[in-house]
This record gives sequence, structure tokens and C-alpha cells, in this order.
Amino acid sequence: MLICLSMSLVGPSASAQERTPVDPVSPAAVTASAHGVPPVGRAPAPGESWEEVGMVKDFDPPDVRWNAGHRGVDLRAAPGTEVVAPAAGTVSFAGSVAGRPTVAITVGGGWRTTLEPVSTELKKGDRVSAGQVVGTVANGGHCSGSCVHWGLVSGSGHGSTYRDPRTLVADLRPSVLYRDRTTPPS
Repeated sequence: MLICLSMSLVGPSASAQERTPVDPVSPAAVTASAHGVPPVGRAPAPGESWEEVGMVKDFDPPDVRWNAGHRGVDLRAAPGTEVVAPAAGTVSFAGSVAGRPTVAITVGGGWRTTLEPVSTELKKGDRVSAGQVVGTVANGGHCSGSCVHWGLVSGSGHGSTYRDPRTLVADLRPSVLYRDRTTPPS
């Protein structure tokens, strides 16, 4: 008897899920989810944590929409480091937000992944593939030029919904659990 479960490498903690309703990113909404890559660095190997591969600040949505929180993750990266598209999509914004160079890529189903501070030559409407270089880490940002803030959002303004961007690189293949460890796979 085999039991199949779908597991991901990351996701909001139980406390984050209880505090803020978060719309799921369905496989149909984010077509490249199984092939996504972190914008800098690499995803953790089995047994490693995101902190071990360079995450300096975790996703921490606020209790209520208007409160302070951290609506993305910060990944360690020095100025000049190449930044890649975490998933395939279309550049929906390339410009300055609050004085910081920002790139937003629509990845499907109304979801956008955002990267800042990132200098780019790309323009709105340019198509990118997962892993394609989209720019370089610029100076500034809330990490004083030592990180990339990576977000995932749908909607805009008061209607924005945020999701842990690491879901774009989640391993969505099914895991197989056997009845016991002495029963070999058939």
C-alpha cells in the first residue's frame, strides 16, 4: 500500500498561516513553480536551512494588513551580484520604488515576484525565463546594500495579498511513504 503526499521545501509557518489569510499559489497560477530558482544563491539541499544558504530575514506577514511586517525574504548578496528571475514570466515593472531600483515579474495567475534593490536594463513587457539574469544588486535597500529583498504579491494597494516567495522554488513532486520500512517498493 502506497500513500502519496505532496510536500514542499518551504511554506509559511503555522503561526503565520493562522495570523494572516494567504491565497495559495496554485500550480496553474505559477506555471514555473517546479522549475523556479532563488534570485541569488541557491535553494537549500535536503537537510539544510534557508539560513545556511544565505537568508538573512524570513517572511513574516503582519497580523493585520495595515501593520508592519516583512512581506518577503531577504537573501544575502553584495552589490554587483547577478540576480536571476525566480520563475518564468513577463517584466511588469522596472523602475524606482521609494528610491530603490526594483524589478517586478508577473509569473502567472496575477502573481508578481518582486526584487529590490536591483538595477536592470529590462523594460516592461520583456519576457524572462527562470534562471535568466535580470540585473545586479544595487546599493541601498533596507539591508544597506547587502541583500536582495524578494517578494511575491497579487493585487495592489489595499487589496494586496502576500505569499512567501520561496514557494516559487518549492519541490512539488509527490513524496511516497511506505507502510513500514521493511516493505519494499513494488
